[in-house]
Amino acid sequence: MSRSNEAEGMSPAPRQHILVELSDEFRELEALRQQTLAKRRTGMLLLVIVGCLSAGLQVLLISADASIYWQAPLVLAGWYIYREYLSQPSLGYKEEFKRQVVPALTRSLQPEMNYRWGRGIEEWEFRSSDLYSENIDRYYSEDLLMGHIGKTELRLAEIHAEERETYTDSEGRTQTRYVTIFRGLFVVADFNKHFQTEVFVMPDFAEKYFGWMGRVFQKLGGNIERLENPEFEKAFVVRATDPVEARYILTPDMQARMLALRTRLGKDLRFAFKDSEVFIAIPSTKDWFEPKLSQIASSPRQVRGLLKQLSACFEIVEDLNLNTRIWTKE
Repeated sequence: MSRSNEAEGMSPAPRQHILVELSDEFRELEALRQQTLAKRRTGMLLLVIVGCLSAGLQVLLISADASIYWQAPLVLAGWYIYREYLSQPSLGYKEEFKRQVVPALTRSLQPEMNYRWGRGIEEWEFRSSDLYSENIDRYYSEDLLMGHIGKTELRLAEIHAEERETYTDSEGRTQTRYVTIFRGLFVVADFNKHFQTEVFVMPDFAEKYFGWMGRVFQKLGGNIERLENPEFEKAFVVRATDPVEARYILTPDMQARMLALRTRLGKDLRFAFKDSEVFIAIPSTKDWFEPKLSQIASSPRQVRGLLKQLSACFEIVEDLNLNTRIWTKE
């Protein structure tokens, strides 16, 4: 299959084959989707009724204290309705869809890759990349893709890592909130060269915000300068324990490929080369591999979209030429 066909979400013939292969699953999922929609409609009606009762109480009850007293059961009722009729049924449908459909779509693109809807990348491994220095107080990962593409072992998953922040509000009260450290896709791939150093390639915020002065501060901080690609130097800051071996990893070809990947996936990409692996953090606010409740389960448009997302993940191996083994690595 050509790269262009993958970008479009596969050619019509394989896509139709997938729809036929999953016809039984789609039939069951569509029945579940209709049940979920019916439950949502019931929930919305109940919330309207609760809202009308709440508004009526505010008008009828003269005492503010009494109004607050009678509002509490209605608030609890609204929360229960939202959870039981709106939130949980939608999550149940989406999880069942991902469990039954996404693994088959994954295998149709890459037979040696597997999708695990209930699993993710462990927190310790995300921390070990050293791409983010903040303390992680809340961590969640899902949608694990794992296996091989050619000679390259690949794992990636969605991650949402947060840090707890304590602050004082305008009234002098201490409040706690969670601030996102990273949300997006996190990739761990076998690199095609053996190396001992640790190399970190970060977005060049100093260049972006401070221009020539930023470059001066980078030199003072011991960053690697004078790489072969001036566009790469503008886009990234490179730090390494061994500058010589860092250049062995970041060849001119690899620099060009990383720039192309940055163009395709976003300017805030971060890379870490450690223990003969490459870690890639791809910030993203969207939910990956999620079906839409508004579309029928077997919607060809939806299937194309999911295939396109999976292809975007798998193409990272080709983008970085990870299957070409150099010298000592088989």
